[in-house]
Amino acid sequence: MPSARNISLPYGSGKVGASVPQNWRLEELTAPKKKPLRDVTALLEKILDNPVGSRPFNAIFKDRKRVAIVVPDKTRRCGVDILLPTVLERLEKIGIADITIIFATGIHPGQSEEEKRAIVGEEIYSKYRCVDHDARGELADVGAFLGKPLMLNRDVAEADGKIIIGGVKLHYLAGFGGGRKAIMPGVASHENCIDFHRLSLNAEGSGRHPRIGAGILEGNPMHIAATEAAKMAGVDFVINTVLDEEGIIVFINGGTLEDSFAEAVKEAESLSVVPIKGKGDVVIASCGGYPADINFIQSQKSLDFAYRGVKPGGVLVLLAECRDGIGNADFLKWFDHRSVGEMDMALRKNFVINGQTAMATREKTEAVKVFLLSSLPDEAVIRMGMTPVRTLDDALKEAQKIVGDNELDAFLIKHASSFMPIAK
Repeated sequence: MPSARNISLPYGSGKVGASVPQNWRLEELTAPKKKPLRDVTALLEKILDNPVGSRPFNAIFKDRKRVAIVVPDKTRRCGVDILLPTVLERLEKIGIADITIIFATGIHPGQSEEEKRAIVGEEIYSKYRCVDHDARGELADVGAFLGKPLMLNRDVAEADGKIIIGGVKLHYLAGFGGGRKAIMPGVASHENCIDFHRLSLNAEGSGRHPRIGAGILEGNPMHIAATEAAKMAGVDFVINTVLDEEGIIVFINGGTLEDSFAEAVKEAESLSVVPIKGKGDVVIASCGGYPADINFIQSQKSLDFAYRGVKPGGVLVLLAECRDGIGNADFLKWFDHRSVGEMDMALRKNFVINGQTAMATREKTEAVKVFLLSSLPDEAVIRMGMTPVRTLDDALKEAQKIVGDNELDAFLIKHASSFMPIAK
């Protein structure tokens, strides 16, 4: 019989450990490896001069007066602090003084001054205007979107030069995050964001649209709509990065909205899918620590990916600190609906963005047993259909009671927000 194995997984800004039962055949799943880029700054300089499908960066912006740079908020890493200095230096050298950096918060809560400063770096934050997007704040109409005006952040809409910087990685609804999503939902109105997320539902029946899901772009209505919104916004240049599971930049490109994104997606996909021979009786998964586990709504993405490796009726142990709580004040109310079917009907009557995230959570908890190690109140975890645990050892002991003492297959995933297992 295999010997016991000690494990350690990321949790918030630290790690937690435990001892795996002896009868578990434990396999650690990791994303395909790629060497980190040696000199990101030097590579970015070359990319700006020879972008994908685009004129050189300086040629595009030399006659512009007012530039908006859209970057991710604290929930998404992409190396903004590494990339921004080069971009800003280029803009200043060609004579552009009116530059605003906008954090694409979408409908996320606003960020503290300290959090914004951490994203862009102290020097840039002190020198440039750096602002959160407010989905109910000052907006401007740039056209029609899903039958309504497309209302975007005024700083973005009124700039005559628009740049996106973002990371490309799997997204459980839109196929891949990054690129066009910086505009929709990143800097769009609350109403536009609702209409955009409503596309996740199957318009011709119950449940989700059949082309909604991680890794799916072709025919994905959310990908199509986000791309159209970004085109309407008039995005001039996009810088994409792909990070490995440790958060290190392993790929970077830049250029046009669609061409550069398509190239980055190929790279991200090669690092995001891990084939497995069969699903496990138990999956032990960490979101990968902060910021992937900053709140439960962000952690649900890791739940979605890790769930793909669990047998029906199996056990999923999820580590998600959730230092910022649930992530939305009304999220828990959706669990007053007793089933996925009830949630689906309620969403069709009154669509709420985080309602579909709640439904995605319920889909998992109805199919497998989920133990959650977090800082959330026990009553909140129970209300969401999961079982709270105080330690990882406690979770594994409870899991053992469910799966029994026979030998079984278990998977360990330390960075569940970065890739997904796919059973052959």
